[in-house]
Amino acid sequence: MHIDSYFSLANSYLDDAEFVILGIPYDATQSFIPGSRFLPNAVREASWNLESYSTFFNFDLDDVRVCDAGNINVDGGFNDVIRRVEEFYQNLHAIPIAIGGEHTISYACSKNFDDACYIAFDAHFDLRDEFDGNKFNHACTIRRICERVDDVVVIGVRSGTKEEREFADENLQAFYAWDVIENGIEWVVESVEFDRIYLSIDMDVFDPAFATVSTPEPFGLHPMHLLKFMQNFDGKIVGLDVVEAIPDQSKKTQTLVAKIIFEFIASQ
Repeated sequence: MHIDSYFSLANSYLDDAEFVILGIPYDATQSFIPGSRFLPNAVREASWNLESYSTFFNFDLDDVRVCDAGNINVDGGFNDVIRRVEEFYQNLHAIPIAIGGEHTISYACSKNFDDACYIAFDAHFDLRDEFDGNKFNHACTIRRICERVDDVVVIGVRSGTKEEREFADENLQAFYAWDVIENGIEWVVESVEFDRIYLSIDMDVFDPAFATVSTPEPFGLHPMHLLKFMQNFDGKIVGLDVVEAIPDQSKKTQTLVAKIIFEFIASQ
């Protein structure tokens, strides 16, 4: 078996797992740099270079039951992807960790947790009503989620149109990157109190120095902001997706994504 064919922590069957990893290699609407469809398998390969012990959380990941369920079929249109994800999540007892793909896959995944607050780490508002004539473009993801979820939070935002900012002021809670950097992630944590959270991590939330992404945006957060955030919500995060990253030859991007998944599991 090739080293990139399954996630290194995978040690369990689906029915017995506490966490299940799935890839959704869909990037049909990416508007700048394509290639996030290659991320799931690249992350699987990178995971083998990481220790299964979290030094930060002092937790041995070998003690957790993890299943790698492979990749969702993304043939056809986005509605087909939504249907397949919904079918997969329908009888799932484990916490799902989806690896994109572009940010639209977060809509397909999070719609199975409409009773949870949707929190996105993202450089962009993603609040356009449509983009390139498509209401399910990756630039519209959080707008679509706002239409069905009462509590939406975006952390690390620093890019968008004036119209998007005005919509955000009326419909969600936004924490701008410069404020997070100045005040610290603890300031965000104190302002976000929810018992059930669906967490979406658009990798462009981080400064482009840390990862190759489809729509890089300067002046971003540090990965430690995310790690410190996850430290405060153990047992409250019901689902996770990591999206919009593009594997690079140095493997730094896919390794960061793999490490985020390791630490998320350890934090829960």
